[in-house]
Amino acid sequence: MILYNQNYEMIGISSEGLSLFGFLTPEDFFRSCNDVSDYFLETSPLYNTKKHYIDLIISESQSNIQDMQIKLDNGDIMSAKIAVEVVNLKDLNEHYYSVKLLFDGNRLSYFSDQTRWLWDILYISRLDANEFKTRVLEFTKIAKERYEALYEAKLLLIDASDIIKELAAMATNLKLTEFCQILINIQSTNDEKILNDEFYQYMQFIENIENIIKSEM
Repeated sequence: MILYNQNYEMIGISSEGLSLFGFLTPEDFFRSCNDVSDYFLETSPLYNTKKHYIDLIISESQSNIQDMQIKLDNGDIMSAKIAVEVVNLKDLNEHYYSVKLLFDGNRLSYFSDQTRWLWDILYISRLDANEFKTRVLEFTKIAKERYEALYEAKLLLIDASDIIKELAAMATNLKLTEFCQILINIQSTNDEKILNDEFYQYMQFIENIENIIKSEM
């Protein structure tokens, strides 16, 4: 996390942020630069010599989550997502900006078109990256265990509402809305062809997010 005052002046950085940029202490960081935007590539969408990137995000973009490319002192260029939240102070007419970079451990997560959507969900869930990955893997394990029982129940026209409610609750907590829609489709039909298609989507979704998470661990 990176903290700014209402004048877009950087006033703090977390230990994870320091590690990401290759520094041990805040003193080392601020001796090297005044702002993380000093590391933005000029080709990045938020690079602007006349306006601060926070101002660009909160005033000109439709989302507070934006793509960014960063070049570190060692020459590494990494893609990241950067998110801005406004923090209002109690009993004071002041506010701060909390900036978050999505990264895994001590490095930024590398994004591809296949994985970007899942890391967007991480931002929405507001969970720590490691906690998010752990909970997603727990979810995929349970979803696989429930697959056969749910499939058999639907084919035999047995009430499967308890299984669907359990899975839907877990998916909702993790903001996995696509999987919730699959469950709704399964619940609302007894047509065998449609069910086969939905159960195929069910397993494809589970295997996809499981592979993405495991590749980042």
